[in-house]
Amino acid sequence: MYFAFLPHFNVPVVHLQNHFTMKTSLSFLFCLFFILATYQLFAQCDVATAQVELNANNVRARLPHAGSLWWDGEDAQYIAPANGDVAALFAGGLWIGGIDDAGGMKFASSTYGKANGQTDYWPGPLAESSLADLTNCENFDRFWEMTDDDIAAHRADFEADGVVDGPIPQRVLAWPGQGNPNSLAINGFELPSYPHGLAPFVDVNADGTYNPQDGDYPDINNATAAQWYVFNDAGGIHTESSGGIFYVEVQVLAYAYASSIPDVNNATFYDYKVISRALESVNDVFFGLWVDPDLGCYLDDYIGCQPERDMMYVYNMDALDGVTTCDDCIVPTYCEAIPMLGIKLLSGPYSGRVFGENGTLEMPQIGTQIDTFVEIGMTNFMYYNNNASSPSPPPGTTDPESPIESYNLLTSRWADGTPLVTGGDGYDPASTDYTNFAFPDNPADPEGWSMCTAEMPAGDVRMVMGMGGMRMDPSSVNEFSFAVIFVEDVPHPCPDISVLEDAADVVEDFYEDNNPMTNTEEVVRNDGQVRMLPNPMTSSGQLVFPELGNQVESVSLYSINGQLLRQYAQIDHGQLTVDRGDLPTGLVIYKLTTKQAKVYTGKFLVQ
Repeated sequence: MYFAFLPHFNVPVVHLQNHFTMKTSLSFLFCLFFILATYQLFAQCDVATAQVELNANNVRARLPHAGSLWWDGEDAQYIAPANGDVAALFAGGLWIGGIDDAGGMKFASSTYGKANGQTDYWPGPLAESSLADLTNCENFDRFWEMTDDDIAAHRADFEADGVVDGPIPQRVLAWPGQGNPNSLAINGFELPSYPHGLAPFVDVNADGTYNPQDGDYPDINNATAAQWYVFNDAGGIHTESSGGIFYVEVQVLAYAYASSIPDVNNATFYDYKVISRALESVNDVFFGLWVDPDLGCYLDDYIGCQPERDMMYVYNMDALDGVTTCDDCIVPTYCEAIPMLGIKLLSGPYSGRVFGENGTLEMPQIGTQIDTFVEIGMTNFMYYNNNASSPSPPPGTTDPESPIESYNLLTSRWADGTPLVTGGDGYDPASTDYTNFAFPDNPADPEGWSMCTAEMPAGDVRMVMGMGGMRMDPSSVNEFSFAVIFVEDVPHPCPDISVLEDAADVVEDFYEDNNPMTNTEEVVRNDGQVRMLPNPMTSSGQLVFPELGNQVESVSLYSINGQLLRQYAQIDHGQLTVDRGDLPTGLVIYKLTTKQAKVYTGKFLVQ
């Protein structure tokens, strides 16, 4: 079936009503002809079918293509421990919501649409025209697997004498890095060339092209195994959320480590890169991680969050995983050896800010030049109840049924618009004790607010981690990473979350060791002493630091994945000119080191 889409409007042509007068109809047809003469007709992309399993350590995690996570369209497939048959999560998905300048709602999500062919996401990257290409949808309905063994063999060959002598591993040859000359022969198609690139790689000769014959190799953060894929929200009508199209491309690297560190061996990792191909900016943008956290039996889960650690988590409501016994749930259970599971944001996303009076950072309006970027992390945590829960939950706390109701959940409001409040189940239209985070306290703390202390009834809950608000400009690139952390056999009920906190800290430290520049914690707080002007930059910019004067020892520029891009030395004029040159599109991290060994860091956007 073919559809004609009005560019960057929310309503497809096929939905327009036929109730015009003859004069209006002729005018409409003339306008329609003009639009279609300017913008191509494109086929509705097919729903993604590819799925793989990430299986490198003590977790087996199913990855369905195009927005969804951890299920196969029917059953839960986040199996932990890997040698068992019990699932710790049922499903997850990416949500993105925002408001355009005309007040229109943009929304894309993934929940259970895969079960009935509904979707807001399709395989493949987006062209600069912002339209999905049917050929890309077909070619990219797949995953690219990579292993550390393949990378190690290839690097050893090249590093021995600076020449690739032996056969290159097939997976290294196939990797969809920008400009890979082997793609047609190995993948069966030539890769499209877009400014924002494709799969991450280490560019040994810095020529901007992935060519294994030159010694280039995939960048999978030193993981044991990884899967890379790409999808977009512009391949057709949003049939899952009914929201307006964002015109975003999303690149995902999912990976895991076979590690002697138990907490790392029980974790999986995910890097998301979100690229706007829209022609207009969108305000009040929130990213979201939606999760249906069935920890074994799905009828007795409790959830909570730790705002200070950017983490949401799930545990069991009592000391037995099941309804009344270990065997009376329709799915396998953990019985008495009940785990805890956390989903922790490790880095990002990033939001532009402008400097207000007295150096305060404020959200920029559309058309306003951004001064700097800040890492915002988890800004909201919300939940809602399955409509079929028993006893029946309050109507305002159940499944969202429209884009605005879903967007409400991203911003700590219930589907009916009622703000989340502290205490009880968090739903009280009469209360003004508003909060952004549901159940933020330790379940073991009798004085805290948790589902344990609220004595919530057994039910089937879903949780939503919100990350916002942001302004999404055309060609902007944003990134965030998270880990799923599994801790086995934690004493219940009302477990002490400290065991999960400790595991999360271990995983975060490990992540930062393997992604050195994604840890942008400032040694010296950068309150505007160092700024890039303009930000975003196109052809060139000035890194200015007038207060530091001739005290600067060096400036280094890194990609968001930690790759060193440039180094500058002997800087003594309070500013540094940065030419675009070969800098990649997207966020660049700068690290300024003074002669007193003080370090200032920050980010700027290259467009």
